[in-house]
Amino acid sequence: MEQCPEVTVKCFLLSQFRGAIAQQDTLAQIPLNRGKDSAGVLYVSAIALKLAKTRQQTPQAIAAELVETLKPLCEPDFAVKVAPGGIIELELTDAGLALWLQRLAQNSLPDPESRILSPAVSGDRLFPIQYSHARCCSLLRMAHRDRLISIAQPDVRTAPQIWSLAQPNPIPWLNSSQQLRLVHPGDRILISQLITVLDNLSPVFGNCTQEKPVNYLKIANNLSQAFQTFYSQCRIWGEVKTETPKLAQARLGLILATQSLLRFILEELLSAVAPVEL
Repeated sequence: MEQCPEVTVKCFLLSQFRGAIAQQDTLAQIPLNRGKDSAGVLYVSAIALKLAKTRQQTPQAIAAELVETLKPLCEPDFAVKVAPGGIIELELTDAGLALWLQRLAQNSLPDPESRILSPAVSGDRLFPIQYSHARCCSLLRMAHRDRLISIAQPDVRTAPQIWSLAQPNPIPWLNSSQQLRLVHPGDRILISQLITVLDNLSPVFGNCTQEKPVNYLKIANNLSQAFQTFYSQCRIWGEVKTETPKLAQARLGLILATQSLLRFILEELLSAVAPVEL
């Protein structure tokens, strides 16, 4: 998956489904949605139910065949299984989450395929998002000064596409048991929201089509609120910095990813300033 051209998790999975479906079963649209499990990043597909309308097989049998094809394409980054009723479930494993978070935190997002014309948004509605962005920048600079992380250019005047992290690289998302360090509910809420926002941006990059128009202000607000919850509940300094510095660095990785997405939405989609400080 390191060489995957798709920008978003959902687009990656859709491409694997297309590869797993036989030519004669090509569908105009492959059903794939995020599951409701807030503790992880789960996707569910009812594609077997659709295919059962034209095949002489049960949804459960079709799903089992597809899963056997999907497993080598998606594992070990996704756990793939058949759920009751022929539903296919694909859940990001800890290793898979670490991979996607690293890409998001350390790679700039591609330029939009076309300029997005969003309606003008008043300053008071933008302020909470801009505040969260500036807070991310402030925390990253503070972490650089405290030598928790090392940023190549920490004193930029305008928001960079991505804060270039010199150390640690890669970010220590996983512990010695290869499990994600970020297990606090505040961590998980922010991770879930980062993946959701990224998936919602897929039409901007020309990777996937979206059934409904995307409200970019709303998804930016949701990410901003998730970040504020994370920041109020998940400590980085104090005892965490002293006793578990790698956890502090992993949380700073989440802040890197949040800053990148907020900057992109503010500047590229809402034609607004992404302030480095307020």
